[in-house]
Amino acid sequence: MTGTAAIIGGGVIGGGWAARFLLNGWDVNLVDPDPEAMRKVADVLANARRAYPRLHEEALPQEGRLTHCASIAEAVAAADWVQESVPEQIELKHRVIGEVQAHMPAGAILGSSTSGFTPTALQQGAPRPEAVLVAHPFNPVYLLPLVEVVASEKTGHGGH
Repeated sequence: MTGTAAIIGGGVIGGGWAARFLLNGWDVNLVDPDPEAMRKVADVLANARRAYPRLHEEALPQEGRLTHCASIAEAVAAADWVQESVPEQIELKHRVIGEVQAHMPAGAILGSSTSGFTPTALQQGAPRPEAVLVAHPFNPVYLLPLVEVVASEKTGHGGH
């Protein structure tokens, strides 16, 4: 399966998510206010391009396309999956989740890379709490194909 992933936050974890999606054939829309974000992601991607293929006996699919977006709205407009990887501040996460959900397609899922908040805490005030879950990666994200997925009682309702 391939599609379009939106990565919100291009730090170490967000950059790792971008590399994982790209090397598995997904297109990635990245948004991060840091002017160095694309350079940092390019460094992570270069490491991933060297290491990730060695973990597979079969050839990887054609690499997806990386697009730097100027806004969350632009990044998530056509996303199948949104991965939020902003700093561990609940107010910031709530603000980002609200903005993401105002612009993402109805069928998209929003995963948070959080290591400190429950899905219930993240879902508070979200327009569509059923589409929000914790998708906490193991690090380095592009090498370790493990993700801790944590849902709440609200996750998955309404057709998800």
